[in-house]
Amino acid sequence: MFALWIECFKMGLRELWRHRLRSFLTMIGMIMGVSVVIICVSVVQGVKDSLIGDIRKAGKNMMFVFTEDTRKGIGTIGVQVNTNLSRDDAEAIELECDGVAMASGVQGTNVLVVSDTSTATVPVTGADHKYTAIRNWGIEQGRDLEPFDVIASRRVCLIGQTTMRELFGDRNAINRTVRIGRISLKIVGVLEPKGINPLGMDEDNALIVPLPIMLRDIMNRREPDAILCSAKSDDDVEFAVQQITQLLRQRHKLAEADKNDFRVSTLKEKEEQARTISNQMTLLMFFLALVSLMVGGVGIMNIMLVSVTERTREIGIRMAIGASTKAINRQFLIEAAVISTAGGTVGIVLGVSGAAYISSAIGVEPLMSPAIVGIAFLFSAGVGVIFGLLPARRAAGLNPIEALRHD
Repeated sequence: MFALWIECFKMGLRELWRHRLRSFLTMIGMIMGVSVVIICVSVVQGVKDSLIGDIRKAGKNMMFVFTEDTRKGIGTIGVQVNTNLSRDDAEAIELECDGVAMASGVQGTNVLVVSDTSTATVPVTGADHKYTAIRNWGIEQGRDLEPFDVIASRRVCLIGQTTMRELFGDRNAINRTVRIGRISLKIVGVLEPKGINPLGMDEDNALIVPLPIMLRDIMNRREPDAILCSAKSDDDVEFAVQQITQLLRQRHKLAEADKNDFRVSTLKEKEEQARTISNQMTLLMFFLALVSLMVGGVGIMNIMLVSVTERTREIGIRMAIGASTKAINRQFLIEAAVISTAGGTVGIVLGVSGAAYISSAIGVEPLMSPAIVGIAFLFSAGVGVIFGLLPARRAAGLNPIEALRHD
């Protein structure tokens, strides 16, 4: 029995080689379908992993507490409202919430910063000495902010790589002075390079100052708009959010029926959003590629039907000398399967190469999944067999006498 399958396979290869141009053109649908499946899924999954990795790099189990205008239902983003948060709230969160490791009040705005050689509009953030630890930012040169810098309202700052280049060019910025309005700030540390964050913002374009300096001297206000927190572990994030919510409701004396006058957001939410969107995109790309495979299957069926018509006399001769309908059926199924699997193999090679090239061009690492490669290949082979059934049955159902008479 095995020898019969081998013989049918050899006959199928000979027939395909005899019409190799037509066979290759028929394979194109399979090649495109399989390669598109691999490219789309690998690249999208690679982008997802890169995006989630960037989100995780943004901070250690980071949580954001924003003030909320309960009258309008709008937070501080884009609308100026009086803050409902305070520096005392940040201290209480760190001391009383078991799931929270660190907390810092933060206040940010874009201001014109002047050096002795240049000026630039820079995002300036006011925070305390725990800010860089929460954000997981390292210091490349100099030192970090210290508790005494915040307590004594010392006029010092940390500078990002992009801001340093804009203000000082290639010169060392440590111990140099920058001005914001009438305020002079001494640069005590240069932040490590971080690059672009998932929102497309340059995190190296930054200036970090002690929170009292930011509130009192730069923005002329008493309390920050936000509190930045870090959970003790990834598993403690949800627990920490519940604790923060309960504590702030108590501190703000909110009744049970009152809405929160603050909003707590986490990086895990953003991570889940990124994962959900990426998975949806992967599924969409996968089904679009399967449509291409189906089109290739139709092409195989069309060519095999033409082949049956062309080889009607050959089929009649084989039946006349004893070939069974099963043998004829098997012969055409094998030829259809050979076309589809050969196309699938070429598609895998092109897909892997294309995924590597495209991922390199957009700066991500492709996620080559053996499961996706295997599914694409098996689906291409299955499409060839399924769409080869009709031509095979038509060939096996021919009347030997009429087939022999066929010109």
